[in-house]
Amino acid sequence: MALSELITAMQQEIQQKEKESELLASITVLAGYEIAETAKAIYASQKHMYSFDGYLEQLSKLQTILAAGVPSNIAIEAIDSCIDIQDIIRYYKV
Repeated sequence: MALSELITAMQQEIQQKEKESELLASITVLAGYEIAETAKAIYASQKHMYSFDGYLEQLSKLQTILAAGVPSNIAIEAIDSCIDIQDIIRYYKV
């Protein structure tokens, strides 16, 4: 691997970690530290077939659902169901 490729890969990893920190901080504000840590453990890319970007997408979906007022225990389960997040939000807004 060339030095420039290594630098690019390291920069991407740093950006991903920063995004993870932002999402987890937001989830902590919305639902508490315990829920953020639970989400981190449940959606960890090492446990699933998706990449780290897929993990970030799961956290982003959870953040969106929590921000819409869906209870945290339901939000975590809903993300695992693969139902469209707008459908989840509409269902719990009724």
